[in-house]
Amino acid sequence: MRKVSTLKTGFVSVVIPWVLWAAAYADCPLGDLNRDCRVDGFDWALFARTWRAESSTPSDLDGSGVVDYRDLALFSDQWQKRGCPIVINELLAHAHDEASDWIELHNVSSVPVDIGGWFLSDNERDLRRYEIAAGTIIDPCGYLVLYEATHFANPFDPGVRTTFAFSENGEVACLSSGNDPNFPDCLATEWFGASETSYSFGRYIESTGTYSFVTMSGQTPGQVNAYPRVGPVVINEIMYHPPMDGDAEYVELLNIGNASVTLYDYTCGLPWRLVDDSGINFHFPTGKPVTLDPWEHILLARDLTAVRQQHHVPTGAKALSWVSGKLANSGETLRLLKPGDVDNLGTRYWIEMDRVTYSDGAHGENFADGIDPWPVEADGQGHSLNRTYPSRYGNDPNNWQATIPTPGAVND
Repeated sequence: MRKVSTLKTGFVSVVIPWVLWAAAYADCPLGDLNRDCRVDGFDWALFARTWRAESSTPSDLDGSGVVDYRDLALFSDQWQKRGCPIVINELLAHAHDEASDWIELHNVSSVPVDIGGWFLSDNERDLRRYEIAAGTIIDPCGYLVLYEATHFANPFDPGVRTTFAFSENGEVACLSSGNDPNFPDCLATEWFGASETSYSFGRYIESTGTYSFVTMSGQTPGQVNAYPRVGPVVINEIMYHPPMDGDAEYVELLNIGNASVTLYDYTCGLPWRLVDDSGINFHFPTGKPVTLDPWEHILLARDLTAVRQQHHVPTGAKALSWVSGKLANSGETLRLLKPGDVDNLGTRYWIEMDRVTYSDGAHGENFADGIDPWPVEADGQGHSLNRTYPSRYGNDPNNWQATIPTPGAVND
């Protein structure tokens, strides 16, 4: 169900696939029912036509199952608002050998958008480093791919004001609408971290309706994004609030790959790390590096003795303790990192292999709909957070459940 065409406009190639409507339209206003990224009379007509309807419809803005006065209040609050129909959808900052880095823009609206005169940059304080050629139009649901070698780092491209290249060690990508009268003041920014060769970053829509800009499993310039990269080692279980002994908290990792993984980089002589927002900075052993066989677990605990007193840990299961820090009972971000490159100043960068931002089920203010989707049973009630499907994207509450703790073993 996809038709692909290419439009040449000056020095820019626009690749336009026609695809079935996707959930990436979240960058337009809530009340934008006809998906042209503005809330106006056309949307009002659509809203009025579905008034009091009890079936699923875009006019049901609060998701209650009926279009009523609560939706009208939300619609009125959005009246005359405009959104940004163009998003930064995918980016490659670490190309292989002589291949070019690139950035992909995506039109999430139902109308063609002329982005001639818009700007691309890698610096929030200097947004106008590269001006996109006049007459560049991205059709509805279309894509535009700009290349480092051909466009924003090419001194012969007339749109270049300051040549730049995206860093493999991570930085920011910025897209701004400049003086566009149709979509003024649009500014899209995506921060990304260090990356391995040939792995791109892209938008992934989560079950909460928001998105993350994460490492993808494959490059898809000019096409719908691939699934996020998962593994080979993932965060599989989290006991962040033990009910009796607070020191019996733990994080379990699992190798979901088909080959063994050593949590140590022999090239640079550094191990992998597990870090959080509240003081845990665990380095895997260097003297005797840890290797995980396919589908093997490793248990990381604050106090292994306390964990073993409360739970059954299988004989022979790999287990280590971290030195300082505690998991946050209210929720935080856990990250599994491997060593990356070193820049010219000697700074070491770290590549994120997995990330989980969990919550305790009681912080609706951190979610767009006001509802915290994480299970409350893991908050001091004796259960742990268990990853439901280890091979699926992990930083999404719909892939976690609260179940009986199984440290060092297959999830219940």
